[in-house]
Amino acid sequence: MAAAATDTEGVFRAILTSMGEGIIFADHTNTIVCVNAAAEQIRGIDAANYLGRDLLAIHSPPARPRIGAILESLRSGTLAFHTRPLEVKGRIFENSYYPIKDDGDRFVGTLMVSRDITEREHLKEENLVLRDQLLSEYSFGGMIGRSPAMQPVFQMIRSTAPLDSTILITGESGTGKELVARELHGKSRRSGSPLIKVNCAALPENLLESELFGFEKGAFTGALKERKGKFEQAHRGTLFLDEIGELPLSAQAKLLRVLQEKTVERIGGSREIQVDVRIVAATNRDLRDDVAAGHFREDLFYRLNVIPIELPPLRERLEDILPLATIFLSRFASEMGRPELNISREAKEALLTHRYPGNVRELKNAMERATALCGGDTLTIDDLPPEFGSHPGDARGGEPARRPVHGSTLSTKLDNREAELIEQALAVSGNRRAEAARLLGISRKTLWKKMKRYR
Repeated sequence: MAAAATDTEGVFRAILTSMGEGIIFADHTNTIVCVNAAAEQIRGIDAANYLGRDLLAIHSPPARPRIGAILESLRSGTLAFHTRPLEVKGRIFENSYYPIKDDGDRFVGTLMVSRDITEREHLKEENLVLRDQLLSEYSFGGMIGRSPAMQPVFQMIRSTAPLDSTILITGESGTGKELVARELHGKSRRSGSPLIKVNCAALPENLLESELFGFEKGAFTGALKERKGKFEQAHRGTLFLDEIGELPLSAQAKLLRVLQEKTVERIGGSREIQVDVRIVAATNRDLRDDVAAGHFREDLFYRLNVIPIELPPLRERLEDILPLATIFLSRFASEMGRPELNISREAKEALLTHRYPGNVRELKNAMERATALCGGDTLTIDDLPPEFGSHPGDARGGEPARRPVHGSTLSTKLDNREAELIEQALAVSGNRRAEAARLLGISRKTLWKKMKRYR
């Protein structure tokens, strides 16, 4: 038994010696009895000069009262552990203190673990700098966009925001139509007045008229007092009519009258109320098709479609995917009190090749999920929703699965896919080949050969 105990002690000592973290152990009297090789290397010390000394003595005099209080709390059990950063000679360390107890729950000493986190902290600083650069160079209000597809949108907002002209924003769900409406209002002369939003798809038809135009006291059962409608609430401001394509035909006729006459009449009222409102409408439908099908009034369409702004889907904004992902990760890490995540090469490839039927909203949700579930400091493909690991064609809105291909057909498919990935990496990196090669996980020489091969 004695030999077995000796062997176990030897194994533990070997483990402490081989660990990459710096280990310093002090017994119940705070006397240092163990310093491993990593602690010598990380802290630049000689173990012989520390063994037998009081644990407090190795800290600076100003820090000793605070460290002494921490050690006492660890000893008494009021503190489970304590971690603090420390900068020494240009290096940044994370020192963690843990109480060690025996099988009888008696305090036998304090374990201090030192980790060199200099590189991690520098990477964090670099990420913050890069994020600030992204926000300053590629942002427009609350929107991020370095892609060529977004520049006409930003220019249109700049040009039309100071005007009172009616705007119709079109684009797929999740492309950021409400953000555009907020930018138009925020940069207009009406920014000091309210921006009132109406979701036309969320209101039942029997409530839509009272919401838009208001009602007088006693106009119907339950109308105990008068109420201003959305048009009156938005007076001298902006009225954002979201999902305007879902508006019933009966409500369309009444809306058209208000837009033409710039007056509203409350339900149960007899007086016309002047309203000074700028209209910004948005839809993910093709209103021209709806007009042709008789589902949307042609005269209302032309009244709304004075200045159209079309938002591109995220799959056409390849250069914006990784910057947006970085911004979302930073935002959710801050909200959840977690360290910011790096993105692995495989995860970047999955993000770049996904089709995003839900557009920016889908990417945002994926980053929130990854921040919540990631167990390390790097986001991997396993932290993304399952659909991000599927074939890019699987997310294109129900395309049938492709049949297996063989021989030269398979080779051609693979070549086409590789060429597409190279084009995407070059686009994301701004045609910087070194960065593109890094994203693809290949050398610059290999990238150059493949570029020549695919011309």
